[in-house]
Amino acid sequence: MSALERIAATTPSKALTAALGAPTGAGTLAQILSHPEFVGEAVSNLDPMVPALARNVEHRNQLLQRAGGLLSAEEAGKIVGITRQAIDKRRRGNAILGVREGSDWKYPACQFRDGEVLPGIAEVVRGLTDQGAWATLDFLLAQDGALGGRSPLEALRQGDLGAVERLVRANAGDGFA
Repeated sequence: MSALERIAATTPSKALTAALGAPTGAGTLAQILSHPEFVGEAVSNLDPMVPALARNVEHRNQLLQRAGGLLSAEEAGKIVGITRQAIDKRRRGNAILGVREGSDWKYPACQFRDGEVLPGIAEVVRGLTDQGAWATLDFLLAQDGALGGRSPLEALRQGDLGAVERLVRANAGDGFA
């Protein structure tokens, strides 16, 4: 708490106001902590990773916002018309994207459409398993020149599974797009 009080006392009010505009408290904290000039030497010297960790938290918050938020297994199951257990089984089988939030698994809302999992999601999740769930979500939402400036998610929504599969192979590192 004393570190937060020091940071609040030395951060310009304009920067504090901008940070308070974040959609969550974690986002506010991440925005402030991601600026070494606001954190100050005292905090940075205690833990030099604070700004990098804060940028990671802020990036995850931005991803979640662009993904339309997260759903519980129960909420995702209701969309698809299956049980919570069946959703978790699909996640374990790499047929659906789940990310850890605390001790729970949550499901990005963007992967659902018209009462089902968007066609192609399983191929992306399976193809990028080694990169991790957060990197996979980042991949899905990032615009890519190979897709004409669309994100893989947009390409999947437009039925362009082949182009997304080529991009997955290239990102997975086999060298053959």
